[in-house]
Formats: sequence, structure tokens, C-alpha cells
Amino acid sequence: MTAAKTWPLAYRPAAQEFYLQTLTVAFTNPYTNQAQVLERDGQRWLCRLTVRRGGELARAIDAFLASLRGPAGTVLMPDFRTLAAQGSPGAGAQLIGGSGRTLTVTGLTGTLAPGDLIQTSPGRGHIVTEGAGPGDVSVAVEPRLREPVTPGPLVTDAVRVLMRLSSDDGIRNPTRPPRQSLWELAFVEVLPAT
Repeated sequence: MTAAKTWPLAYRPAAQEFYLQTLTVAFTNPYTNQAQVLERDGQRWLCRLTVRRGGELARAIDAFLASLRGPAGTVLMPDFRTLAAQGSPGAGAQLIGGSGRTLTVTGLTGTLAPGDLIQTSPGRGHIVTEGAGPGDVSVAVEPRLREPVTPGPLVTDAVRVLMRLSSDDGIRNPTRPPRQSLWELAFVEVLPAT
């Protein structure tokens, strides 16, 4: 696999969906209507973008998308709603570890807010589910950690998730006068091998 491309922030979408898709199986008893739900371990990020551009920027987007080679290539995708943390973690905070659905952060001089994203290793983003800080804290996150955390400075701005296009036809671009192209793009997180 070739190195992942980085989605340029200049290619800001007109609309975006960026969310965690859970994987569950449900069984409803036909006699009592009692339901049992089993959570599986396949939670992943999904992203859908609507991009409208014309002129040279449209040509640059075409070239970038072509370089992905459909689902064969990978891209580090930001969530444009959360490019900066709403909390104020402060300078010097360090991500030192984590397991399950908990990260360990030391030196947090400010706070982390629910909905902030944290980069735990290249291409892995996790959403803070409960506010935390200041101090040395345990931070509740989703999805569950699937890889070891990369210790280092706490990254909460421009967090990116490793994704790929979900279809070979994913870069179709209907164009209408005055030469405005429209891309409806769908991406899925590239999960680590188990």
C-alpha cells in the first residue's frame, strides 16, 4: 500500500457527514417483543462530503481524487466541524497511554470538551465523550482503541482519520454551467488488521 494522501483543507466541502458507525446485531423475541442487542467490535468512522467547485480548484480536486486510485489509495481525512478543539487543553499536555475506551493525559492545564477529537496515532481519531481536566486525567473516548497509543504531545486540532473511498465510482463529478463540478464522496475508515 502506498503512503496515505492528506486531504487539503482548501477542499472544504459544502456539506459533510462525519460519524461513528456502530456494528450491532439485534434479536426480538416474536412472542414477548423483548429485544437483545449485541455490540460487535467493528465500530468505524464514515465520512460523506459534498464538494462544489469550478475552475482551477475543480481541476486540482479531480487530480487529487484520481491520485487516490479509487478504494486502493488512502487519505487522511479531517472532520471540518472539529478542526479546533472546543475545550482549551493548553500547551504542554502529553498523551501517555490508553486502553479500551480510556486515554491517559498528563499536564493538561485546561480542559477537553465532549465532542473534541484526539489523535492517538497517525490516522486514528477518537471523540471525547466526557469532559476532562485540568491535571493528569483519564479521558473517555470512542471508538475503542485498536492500536497502541503513540505517546507525545496531545493533538486536538486538525485530527485526521485514515480512510478510503467506498466505491470505484466514488469520484464521479457531474458538471453544469458555469463549469461548476459536484462531487458526492463517501469514505470509510481503514481499520487495522487484527
